[in-house]
Amino acid sequence: MMLFLIIKEPYTINIVDQNGNLVPDIELFNAQNYQIKEGSIESIVHADRVARYKDFDKLYVINAGHKTKEGLHGTLISDEGTLRDNVMHFQTNSHYAREDGVALDGEDIFYDLKKEILSSEKPFDFRQKQSRSHGLSFVYQMKEGTISATNIHSFIQQLGKK
Repeated sequence: MMLFLIIKEPYTINIVDQNGNLVPDIELFNAQNYQIKEGSIESIVHADRVARYKDFDKLYVINAGHKTKEGLHGTLISDEGTLRDNVMHFQTNSHYAREDGVALDGEDIFYDLKKEILSSEKPFDFRQKQSRSHGLSFVYQMKEGTISATNIHSFIQQLGKK
């Protein structure tokens, strides 16, 4: 008796609804993702809704918190975004704030989870204590707290003066 086994990867079908929108494989509500390093929680990403597809996740009403190497806490919020290959793309109404007064507002912000870098090729607004900067693109090293930007205009206010 001979037995033949055919090895084939299972195929998946992308299912679309009546309007042509892609239907997720799984939907999660009130979801949280924890990143743990060296015995402590490094970051927590909370989303009101997550739609999981084959190659990416779509997140809605996102609140992503992290800790810097100095132990400062920062939070990035956005109305919606995607997660693909360890890169979160915060698409609309995105705001980052750190407990020491550093803040960043922009659209189309990318957060590399492995490198812990925020970046964008869109206009942004960056505030830190008495200074404020506007620019066309940036790369922000979240752990170190350093930013590099292109075509910036900065305003620095001296303490006690307006």
